Amino acid sequence: MQSPIYRCDNGHRICSSCKAKVLSKLCPSCRQELSDIRCPELEKMAESLVVNCKYKEFGCPEINIPYCTRSIHEDSCKFRQYSCPWSGHGWACPAVGDIPFLVSHLTQHHKAYLYNTSHFKRQFIFPDIYKHQTYTSVQTILNCFDRYFSLRAEGFLIGSIPVFKAFISLIGNQVDASNFRYSLEIRRNGEKWSFEGIPRSIINSESRDKMDGLIVMGSIVHHPGGETRDVNLDVSGGIWNPGLGCATLDG
Repeated sequence: MQSPIYRCDNGHRICSSCKAKVLSKLCPSCRQELSDIRCPELEKMAESLVVNCKYKEFGCPEINIPYCTRSIHEDSCKFRQYSCPWSGHGWACPAVGDIPFLVSHLTQHHKAYLYNTSHFKRQFIFPDIYKHQTYTSVQTILNCFDRYFSLRAEGFLIGSIPVFKAFISLIGNQVDASNFRYSLEIRRNGEKWSFEGIPRSIINSESRDKMDGLIVMGSIVHHPGGETRDVNLDVSGGIWNPGLGCATLDG
């Protein structure tokens, strides 16, 4: 509970985040109408509380954090635990750890390629999604600006139409991710498809419903040949910090 804290006419307290969730606008305890009357004595008590970081057991040395700012610290804590973003064929990796662990895990366990660059050209090869009839993804790790980014390409079916999507996520929190921009591009037969946007955090990377990426339909990708219906997807692009300079694509 943190400021602002409100109370109803009968004195029942409710914090601002809980109040926003009460769609009826009635006090959950007495069903009286909720007002904007503040509860200063409880606000002062909440502001005086101190706690340890919840990632203390993983090595965070921060103690006596003001309760009202705990969530801000924990969101950016370098000992924060993240879920592994690797998934495919209806399976998601259960590994959890901090950023150094995840990078090591992705490159060693999942054999993800690691490139020390902010500019890239990468070919992704997808197994036959008609055969697997399921979602699959491939990832590459990019080390730049003293951070690690995941370049992720996904393939899935909408009805009988294959859809391929590429996007970049920061292996970190969304506040930090918002400091960066990225561009992606596919060129084929004289045509170009491109996208420019803000990286996601890997916390928010599991969503095919989001449209913040380069999306192409099956008609523009190509098969290596033979009997296989595996698909090649050639993606180029760059990452930049607007405060430091902009990325450019060749050609």
